Amino acid sequence: MKKNDKIISKLFRNSVLSIIAAAIATMIGVVIDGIVIGRFLGPDSMAAYGLVAPVINLATAFSGILATGTQVVCAQYLGAGKADKARRVFSMCMLITAVVSVFMMAIVFFFRGNIGELLGARGNSAHLLPLVSDYLLGMLFAFPSVLLLFEFNSLMRLDGDPNRVIVAVVVMTLLDVAGDLLNALVIHGGMLGMGLATSISYFAALAIMLLHFTKKDIIFKMSFKNLKLRDLFDILITGSSSAVGSLSAMLRNGVLNSIMVATVLSSTAVAAFGVLNTVFNFTSSVMIGIGLTTAMISGMILGEQDRSGARALVKVSLKTSLIIGTLLAVAVFAFADMIAGVFGSADGAEMVALAARGLRFYAVSIILYGINIVFVNYTQGMRRMVITNVFCFLQGFVFMVIPALALSGVMQADAVWLSFIIGESITLLSIIIFAAIRKRGFPYKISDFLFLREPFGIDKNNLYETTITKSDDVIEASAAVYEFCESKGAGQKVSTLTSLFVEELSNNIVKFGFADGKSHSIDIRVMKLDDGWKIRFRDNCRLFDPTEWIKLHKSDDHAANIGIRMVCGMAKDVSYLSTMELNNLTIKL
Repeated sequence: MKKNDKIISKLFRNSVLSIIAAAIATMIGVVIDGIVIGRFLGPDSMAAYGLVAPVINLATAFSGILATGTQVVCAQYLGAGKADKARRVFSMCMLITAVVSVFMMAIVFFFRGNIGELLGARGNSAHLLPLVSDYLLGMLFAFPSVLLLFEFNSLMRLDGDPNRVIVAVVVMTLLDVAGDLLNALVIHGGMLGMGLATSISYFAALAIMLLHFTKKDIIFKMSFKNLKLRDLFDILITGSSSAVGSLSAMLRNGVLNSIMVATVLSSTAVAAFGVLNTVFNFTSSVMIGIGLTTAMISGMILGEQDRSGARALVKVSLKTSLIIGTLLAVAVFAFADMIAGVFGSADGAEMVALAARGLRFYAVSIILYGINIVFVNYTQGMRRMVITNVFCFLQGFVFMVIPALALSGVMQADAVWLSFIIGESITLLSIIIFAAIRKRGFPYKISDFLFLREPFGIDKNNLYETTITKSDDVIEASAAVYEFCESKGAGQKVSTLTSLFVEELSNNIVKFGFADGKSHSIDIRVMKLDDGWKIRFRDNCRLFDPTEWIKLHKSDDHAANIGIRMVCGMAKDVSYLSTMELNNLTIKL
């Protein structure tokens, strides 16, 4: 009987929907703003909105550093069973978030005019400066919420409260739609009102998320005790790829906006590019949600040094990305005219036509983007930061801007649209070439793309892994554990007790955890270490702490649960941790 991928696959599927929702939450406000602005405030306001996109990308860069860095480091500590260190990292993240939020708000408030000019509201586009400045002022108050919502994205999943994210997103979306329409149709508050409506909706979502911390028995609790600068360094280094990606996007959009102005010479082209950026922000949020899920779970796998788990994760991540990416690509391509039309008004027909053409080019790149983002986030979760940052910069800037510049003289706006396809194609080819160099041959298996830092994990000769999916598997697993331990020189006593422990604990999990009739699994790892033995159980049943169960079910019958009691009695350490709605029990002998 071998270990299967069911727990990792089910964990990924259960996690990805809520994380996609949270990823969309960080962008959905500005997407809604774009639709209402395009429909009711006119092409100039839409062009101003498009110019502000780099600032949104910059805010995402800051939040990305803290959010993804914290999630990966915390997941790694939780995977290693070190909940206290995960809490310390979380507390450091919250402190730095407060500092960064105040700094960003001050910069935008005092220098929003200068920022508008830097973004392109000058020369022939100088008339856009007041609109850009007003929108920045309204969005000013959303920055703290954007940072925190992004951070709570995966942390809520790690802390077993994923549904709260979905509730927050729904409330935020409804408030933003209502606020934008009220501003456009009743208050007539212009671009300032659009930004304020978004800020208010973000604050409401944040309030819902913060209620999580009133619950008992949560992992992440704020504390200023024992904070260490080393944790901040780990967060920044691990999250640096998100900053590189967002900064690359900001620079890319600046260059591509300049190409539009230089070749087409109209705010119509800039507005059309703003529409494409808005759609890109939405679709990329979906794919980034897949990537964030991959990064979070790979961080846990890194903490456990679980090679088979890494292989299962890459497999399910790529499969999910291909399915969702294909659906998005088909939808954007088929409904490009309708999507572009949502952003246009009666006097914006030229902009809508240009945007629809761009969307059809962009649609082709979505599938490739999804595959690339899986590898970027996976290597980030494995903390292969040089690999991650190089691919982030190449994908987000170099491989898109160079083709756009090279083709702009003959293709004008089409050069920008085509650069999305060319950039993602070259990025994927680069990943394949990198894997081939590492393998010294053509990579054709999932294991060829794991990019692990060797040595990684337990030598397979000192490791036994199996998965239990039904009660009939328990006896077979128990016998196999005995044979493995004995073959590795554990001795009859240790081999017998370990085998008995696996049998009794597995039976208890099956009896109490499988009783709801749903599909469940128990992953078992038995490892021979230099200083002893380690046994790890992981299951996706209802939350259940076996150590507490043992205390509550003491019996005068000395034969009852003898395997569990004797193994726990002779153990050097017994630890239980619930994270991502999984039970994790680790015993060191």
